[in-house]
Amino acid sequence: MLLDALIAVVIFSIGILGLVALQSSAIKLAGDAKYRTDAAMLADQVIAEMWANNAASRAAFITQYTGGSGTNGTAYTAWANTLDCASATAATGCLPGVTANPPVITVTPITTDTNDSLVKVTVNWQAPNDTGPHSYVSITQIGI
Repeated sequence: MLLDALIAVVIFSIGILGLVALQSSAIKLAGDAKYRTDAAMLADQVIAEMWANNAASRAAFITQYTGGSGTNGTAYTAWANTLDCASATAATGCLPGVTANPPVITVTPITTDTNDSLVKVTVNWQAPNDTGPHSYVSITQIGI
């Protein structure tokens, strides 16, 4: 009878360990989903600002918003400063690891006939304990 009780305790312990592992996995996946949602929201935020922008010309628009690879525009810098949770101007949906993995905005003119541009916003982040950075990319066409 003691052996039966011991076997029951071992089976119960294995079940509890399995539940703890599932809970840990669920928490990590929920955190990952939150970061992806925040990245999408932050990319949509800057795209909405671009739509509302009253730039004098397409060249001025490109200068204001292009950034992430050295020379950054003023609108890009103001937006990028709100992404990092450690920043004093952090947005509500800030992301970890943005300083080491800055976002990138590229603005490419589509044609010379119109003022339409193809805008690509890449938001990067790296959660604690992640081995590498993650990215969210949004592409849209904006007319100036």
